[in-house]
Amino acid sequence: MRATVLLSALLLAACGSSDEGGNNSSEPAGQTIEQTPSNLQDDPNNSVVPLTTPTTAAAPSPTPVAGLPEAFHGRWGMVANDCVPGRADAKGLMIVAADGLGFYESRGSVKQARQLRADTLELDLAFTGEGQEWDRTETLTLADDGRTLIREEQRPAASYRYSKCPAGKEGPVSPTGA
Repeated sequence: MRATVLLSALLLAACGSSDEGGNNSSEPAGQTIEQTPSNLQDDPNNSVVPLTTPTTAAAPSPTPVAGLPEAFHGRWGMVANDCVPGRADAKGLMIVAADGLGFYESRGSVKQARQLRADTLELDLAFTGEGQEWDRTETLTLADDGRTLIREEQRPAASYRYSKCPAGKEGPVSPTGA
């Protein structure tokens, strides 16, 4: 035991005294602290590596389309009851046709459509509903082999997931409900 205490004391003495500063000193004696350069122009030794955003491959340019492709057409529901024709409470129903989107209380007419990928469209829509008019850009993406449609709004950012209504429950496929 006495040897352990003596060894500990020797190790502490070897670390240096408190007036030398050591690693725990808040003010290094006789040392200068260099400021981090703001860019590599100020750092000729290239000792500081700036953070950069990784570059990604350029996305293919969007292709304008005349109408919404048929793969997107039909009745899409957020819940199963949205797919039941004639339900007055199908507030999660979206009807997609060649010329626009139909919702419970609003309709969006396509002003311009761009195909971003085979499964993704970007739409500029003119909406009307409840006595108001507004414009919005939205993205539609097909997933799960065409059984799921994801609608994304840009301002404000929001995302909605729809399931394709089963065969025999399509009902009207016009955004006006006709």
